[in-house]
Amino acid sequence: MNNSFLILIFVVLCSVRAQELPLFGPGPELFPGLIPGPEVLPPEGDKGVTEQVPITGKTVEGEVPVIYDAYFGKPITLKRRNFLDNVLNGTILCTVAVRPCNKKEGRRVDGTCTNPKYPSRGAEKTPLPRLLPAQYGPGNTLRPARDGSELPSARFLRTSLLGDGYFRDHHFSTLATHFQVASAADNVDLLYLLRYTIVSDCCLGNTPNRVNPLCIPISVPEDDPFLQPAGIRCLNLTRIITYQDVGCLPNSLPAERYSIATPLLDLGLVYGNTELRSRLVRANQGGLLAFRMEGDREVPNGNSPLCLGNSANETSCYNYGDDYQANLLPGIYLTTMWFFREHNRLARRLAKINPCWGDEKLFQTARQINIAEWQYIFYYELMPEILGRKNALEKGIIYETDGYVNDFDPHQEPGVIREYIVGTRWFHTYQPGRLDMYSKKQYQSSISAPLLTLRSGYLANNDSEAQLTEGCYIQPADKFDDYVLAPDLVQRVIPRLRASDVSATDFMRGRDAGFPPYNHYRKFCGLKPAKTWEDLHDTIDPDKVEILSRIYDEVEDVELMVAIYVERFIPGAFLGPTLYCIMVHNLLLWRQSDKFFFEHGGFPAALTIPQLNQIRQTSIARVLCDNGDDVKHIQPAAFFRQGPWNTPVPCQEIKGINLDKWRDRSCTRRK
Repeated sequence: MNNSFLILIFVVLCSVRAQELPLFGPGPELFPGLIPGPEVLPPEGDKGVTEQVPITGKTVEGEVPVIYDAYFGKPITLKRRNFLDNVLNGTILCTVAVRPCNKKEGRRVDGTCTNPKYPSRGAEKTPLPRLLPAQYGPGNTLRPARDGSELPSARFLRTSLLGDGYFRDHHFSTLATHFQVASAADNVDLLYLLRYTIVSDCCLGNTPNRVNPLCIPISVPEDDPFLQPAGIRCLNLTRIITYQDVGCLPNSLPAERYSIATPLLDLGLVYGNTELRSRLVRANQGGLLAFRMEGDREVPNGNSPLCLGNSANETSCYNYGDDYQANLLPGIYLTTMWFFREHNRLARRLAKINPCWGDEKLFQTARQINIAEWQYIFYYELMPEILGRKNALEKGIIYETDGYVNDFDPHQEPGVIREYIVGTRWFHTYQPGRLDMYSKKQYQSSISAPLLTLRSGYLANNDSEAQLTEGCYIQPADKFDDYVLAPDLVQRVIPRLRASDVSATDFMRGRDAGFPPYNHYRKFCGLKPAKTWEDLHDTIDPDKVEILSRIYDEVEDVELMVAIYVERFIPGAFLGPTLYCIMVHNLLLWRQSDKFFFEHGGFPAALTIPQLNQIRQTSIARVLCDNGDDVKHIQPAAFFRQGPWNTPVPCQEIKGINLDKWRDRSCTRRK
């Protein structure tokens, strides 16, 4: 594990918050002229002295990294550096070391130089930009209602608006939900789940703990339809880790989420988010990632200590670039396993095509192809089905072309939008509460998805990986039918907790993030702000508006996350207008701020046009055929459930990439 991860674990376990430290005053000396939000930069007059200090470990000869302030995105001043070193000892957590950007190089594993104009943006610790400024209560407490009272219980909102039950979706397979959750874990860390399970005093004596600043417990009504018989009156919940938690900012500034993932679609799950971590997971020969054989399954080396959910006989816990994220949830660790194997498959094939290539060339080329496949599948296979293909084309999310799409904008800062990260939690509605297991098209059994949290060792049990893999493309996703959710997800999501509710938690995450009311996002997204309850009928069914009007005192109090759950779908899409708006903004940001996005050309490390068009031949079905355990037949559109138009075919019929387009003719000449 890298140093940042170790120190963050310490922060989580010790539950330290900046507001408990007397080190931060109003900060006129250290933070002059600041305004809320991650877009804040040090004032122009405070140039200070730029520190240039070599980072620990291997560096390129002659290159001296510049130390950037992680939050502000500018070279750190000597005053700020001394403050972090001498007062907080937090320089490692609050800064990013950036080697000079090189026009000839490709994508760096640490995310720096993703946009050379903003060299530190794209690295771990990059702040999450917002569509709208944060709105918190005093001292970054949760925003109250307009009249100053506490907003309604998130659990009461959930049980009033949404029921529970099992419904199968008519369109998507469970594989689509796996890929969506894995893509989310690729660009923001989920460390808050450690705090969620470890900090256990948020429900003291079954009463919400309002004193501990880490806690945002969910009150359970006395007449709760499910939890009342069990006598549960409180659900444990803790706050997201922020820059204030790790000592980078004072509480006088709005709380902004602190993440040690690169905010990009770059397969950090597989390769890691730092150069050091990337080196630790490489085999250092043949361009391969380090692996071992588990029976006939190629898997990463497995001694990570993070699989807290493993049973006594489950000893595997795989060493990926991001150990914690990649071993967290079944959808994540299955998907990460497939793309881990895809890297090694590509490296071996490239070595045969180009026998003169060394380890570094093989590794970097296989990594570039693997990330390009990852981005292509996400943008061109999954997103058009969620947003609607016509919508995605009109908004410039995807293009119909056999050439480059040069939409890189050097003025866009790389990042992942805060509203996107929280808003797309709505896709919990499609996640099955139980995962079906199949063998050779025959149903075997099912297992509750929450029981597989931090339990990737389960994959080594008999044929569990093969059966979960086959199950994910056979089993339909859950259908958000009549606003009904899977009981396994709204009754007990985390195995160590007596009870939990994923959708109530989603509502609370919106509050924790300081999102303004829903009405503000309506205006931002081009909808008319609602002045009366009837004004909401353009996006929300009248029966749901009636329920909202009974729970909230006024329409201005309705929250973004609650509204996302009850908005009607827009034409051609499988989501409502506000989440659609949020996703479009983020998907455009990812494309336009990333110099190395797979469709961009015009720089030395770019794919050639023939290579790019080979990337466009791949699919998630092909990835599973090549890397899934014992996958022999699969439906071509594997994100969709099987049916008359999407029947399983032999893997030999699923098209894929022709790596001959990467043939190096100089290897032939050297023979």
